Order: sequence, then C-alpha cells, then structure tokens
Amino acid sequence: MRGAVIHAPGDVRFENLADPKILQSTDAVIRTVATCVCGSDLWPYRGAEPIGDPHPMGHEYVGIVEETGSEVTNVKPGQFVVGSFATSDNTCANCLGGWQSNCLHREFMSTCQADYVRM
Repeated sequence: MRGAVIHAPGDVRFENLADPKILQSTDAVIRTVATCVCGSDLWPYRGAEPIGDPHPMGHEYVGIVEETGSEVTNVKPGQFVVGSFATSDNTCANCLGGWQSNCLHREFMSTCQADYVRM
C-alpha cells in the first residue's frame, strides 16, 4: 500500500508500506476513505518536534472495515467508521463512564495517511 512517511521537517514522501494485517483477535483493518492532517502532524513537519527515524504519518481517518479479528463484535466488514488519534475498547471503566478518549487500553494511531490502517 502507499502511505505518507515523514523523513525530516518539510520532507514528506509517499512510499510503499507493508499492508496491515490482523495481529490480535481484537484488531480490525480499515480501508481509508479520507484522512486529515491535524496540528500534531504539523509539529514535526515544521521542525518544532524531533522526528528521529522516518515514520508513517497520520492518526485521524474515516473508512470502511475490511477485516476483523475473531473477538471484534462492535464493527463488521463493510461498515463505515470514523477514527480518532487513539483507539478505545468500550469495555473498561473509563469507556463505560463515557471517557473513551482516556481508555485504559488505548493505543495511539499512526500510519492513517495510507490506503489501509490496522486498529
């Protein structure tokens, strides 16, 4: 798949990346329909945050579920989804209390400016 990779301030390239795969039974693979650039993406682009090694960019997206792991019950292939900078499991105490942005099991997203993303 193709995805945006930041190499240095002002240096973003579209490169071939490995296709995401289901790694855990709670994963889903999403085909991105649209992604956005947010302020967090711009800090390293402007040189205000260190980049280190080149890495894929993006953490906000909308897309279509392509595949799900065996334990995924809230979404199914073909469903349209909206994603944010972090995942939430909707099962922990914080999620059940309405604080999905502070999920105890959250994982921060990256690589969303690409054809597919694993969440």
